[in-house]
Amino acid sequence: MKQLFLEDLKEMTDQDVRKHIVSRYEVIEEIVDKYKILIAYESVGNWGCDSASFFLLRNKKSKALFTVTGSHCSCYGFEGQFEPEKVTLDYLKSDKFYFCCGGYDGSESSNKQEVKYFIDHLRI
Repeated sequence: MKQLFLEDLKEMTDQDVRKHIVSRYEVIEEIVDKYKILIAYESVGNWGCDSASFFLLRNKKSKALFTVTGSHCSCYGFEGQFEPEKVTLDYLKSDKFYFCCGGYDGSESSNKQEVKYFIDHLRI
């Protein structure tokens, strides 16, 4: 299954993204390793202001889908925000699904289109 890494994470490998999550979200590696990363998006602005992240994960055992969203300001980062929330593919494909891009994302429209296309063609 393909992966989609966008914005500040677009040049990273799967292993790089995993290390990044462990470090920036302050979560233990064993928790991150329970999931396959399908989509990884992060846009961090000047001094961290107006920053956002979005991850779509698939549990390696149950195959269930989970999302993680995060934001931060200049005072705090993404610490403690790696909290996977179970989600259905039907929901992700619905008009109710939305994710926030960071305020400094120069490719917001195309990033949202790529996420939508990826989800629309996702087979679990």
